Amino acid sequence: MLTTFPQYNLTEDIKSQIQKYSLMTNENGIRVIRIKTLPIHNVGHVVRGISQLALPILFWWRSRLAGMQDISIVYSPPLPLGLVAYLIKMIKRAPFIFNVQDLFPQNIIDLGILKQPIIIKFFRGMENFIYRRADHITVHSSGNRRYLLSKGITPEKVSILHNWVDLDEFKSDGIPNPIIKNKEFYQKFIVFFGGVMGYAQDLETVVDCANLLKNEPHILFLLLGDGAEKNALIQKSQSLGLNNIKFVHFVSKEEFPLWVHASDVGLVTLKKSMKTPVVPSKILAYMAASKPVLASLNEESDGIRIVEEARCGINVPAGNPSAMADAILRFSANREETKAMGQRGRLYAEKHFSIDACIDQYEEIFQRLLKEQSLEKS
Repeated sequence: MLTTFPQYNLTEDIKSQIQKYSLMTNENGIRVIRIKTLPIHNVGHVVRGISQLALPILFWWRSRLAGMQDISIVYSPPLPLGLVAYLIKMIKRAPFIFNVQDLFPQNIIDLGILKQPIIIKFFRGMENFIYRRADHITVHSSGNRRYLLSKGITPEKVSILHNWVDLDEFKSDGIPNPIIKNKEFYQKFIVFFGGVMGYAQDLETVVDCANLLKNEPHILFLLLGDGAEKNALIQKSQSLGLNNIKFVHFVSKEEFPLWVHASDVGLVTLKKSMKTPVVPSKILAYMAASKPVLASLNEESDGIRIVEEARCGINVPAGNPSAMADAILRFSANREETKAMGQRGRLYAEKHFSIDACIDQYEEIFQRLLKEQSLEKS
């Protein structure tokens, strides 16, 4: 595995351990080669762009220590890492699978971050180059697959492989949750957001919603995470005099499920300008924890389809704090149905988002690519 050193979403324990990481370790039988990179997260757009363009050089340099491979998998974004997989393919004859999580550069074009025609043309060219040279492409939703097909990629080359979630991590064990004992949360109806607080997440709408519900003392907004927009969100909530919204820093992977279980509704939001069919991974975590989902997404998002198909929550238009407030009042007024939504979400996640189901799909793709490679050699 080639990966970077941890840089963001860090708990204090991880921060203290980073200096102990070496460039090459063996973790659970897997050789991990770590790479020192420029900062990528919680930095300005220009610095982030330069950092991503430097990744192929840094990763290729370290990949020389990885020996030979049969197959490689690379995740996007960052898109430029696909160039490393292509070089490995050419030199080591290892076919590569390109796993597309976000449709870059379309996602940042939609957000208005990328506007310069020459830079858009550059990244469009890189995107098409990698798509056409990947041996197989996996996407996490049907909308993403349609996007790739619109780019001229052949249907048999693109598979829908849902992101997975560790269902056991989010399974309730019946043990009293220590977080609920906190006097701030006692007898509160908790609307929970857990994740990155960046520009795309549109958490300003959540603060505006909290302002609309400030006279509902039983409703509390709990926002856990960090990101470039967090300080501005805190300042806005303070300027509005809100005492129904609480910000919590990132917690460990082991502790996170406790916070989800302490909540009543899981919140997922994106800016309405985000037109790509993205499925935020936090939806899967909420479903795995049997928590109903309140989704504030654009109509193109496949996350909306998942919530509708699983009947595990309520969809509201992105960027509409009034509609969000109405949905929260509906959740809090109908506790039995709210609980039933969460249970339906868990059942849907067990069927579609388990680790075993996704690994089986990957193994089928591995076998097919290796067979095709063998036939080409013969």
